[in-house]
This record gives sequence, structure tokens and C-alpha cells, in this order.
Amino acid sequence: MNAQRQKKSSVLAVVIIVGILILLLGTVLFFVFNKPTSTTKPASTTVTVPATQPEPQAQQPVAQSPKLLGVHTVIPRDTLWWISDKWYKDPVLWPAIFEINKAQIKDPDLIYSGQKFDIPFLNTPQNKLSAQDNTLLAQGYLEAYRVYKAKGKSGAEAYRSLGNKYGSKK
Repeated sequence: MNAQRQKKSSVLAVVIIVGILILLLGTVLFFVFNKPTSTTKPASTTVTVPATQPEPQAQQPVAQSPKLLGVHTVIPRDTLWWISDKWYKDPVLWPAIFEINKAQIKDPDLIYSGQKFDIPFLNTPQNKLSAQDNTLLAQGYLEAYRVYKAKGKSGAEAYRSLGNKYGSKK
């Protein structure tokens, strides 16, 4: 009788160990094959504009390089929206990060683990952005518009509207 209990205990232990290994393997495979993506689109804002409307003029470049708040190393599941929320406590300011790192970021929806992004210093207390901050945000939103327009993504016009809005706050 004692031998039967030992055999049942051994079988139960093997089943538990196999279950734990399967769970660990599933977790590892999830992180290996799950590429990070960014969901930086504003909440369901769609603007319909006639096709004959001219492309926006490029904004003048910022006179001087913005001061840096720090450097962020992208980890799995990061998005520009989340990075902006972490550094500025305001996710809508993500175009500032996109604009000064656009040499590394070809599409704001696609950032990858290990990338290092400069985080520009913005005057964000009580929503009082400086003229330079507004220009940087306008450029970022307009650059996102250009990328999304070239890729034929819906909602691209909303980014142009936001770029024009921040550009007019100079």
C-alpha cells in the first residue's frame, strides 16, 4: 500500500513539474514572438478632406536643439504614447519624442526594444508649453501626418490638424 502512495505522489509531482514547464515555455514564447507596437492614434478622430487640398508647408526648424530631460531605452510593449506619459505625465506630447528621434523612428507605430530615444525637456507645468515646445510638437504631429498619409492610414488628417493647432500657438 505504501508503494502505491509513493507511485501516486511521484506521478503527481511529475504532472505538476510538466505543467510549470509548459507555463514557463508559453511565457517565454509570448515575449520572444510578440513584437512591440505603438498605438499612438488619437481616439477615433477622423477628418474627411477633399483630395485637392495642398500639402502643409514644412515648419521652420527649431532654432536650437532642445534641452534633454533624459534618454529612454525601449523595452517590450513600449509605445511613444506610453513613453510620453511616463516622462511628461501627458501622453499627447509623444510627437516631441518622435520629432527629435525621427532618424531612428520611421513609423511612430513601430518602435523596437533596445532603441534609445532622447527625451526633450518640455515646459509642461499647468499646460504652459513654450513657443519652442509648441513648434516641436507641431513638427512631430506634421511628420506623423506625412508618414501616415504616405502609408494610406485612415485618420492621417487628424495629425495634420493637431500639427496646425500646435503650430498656431507660437
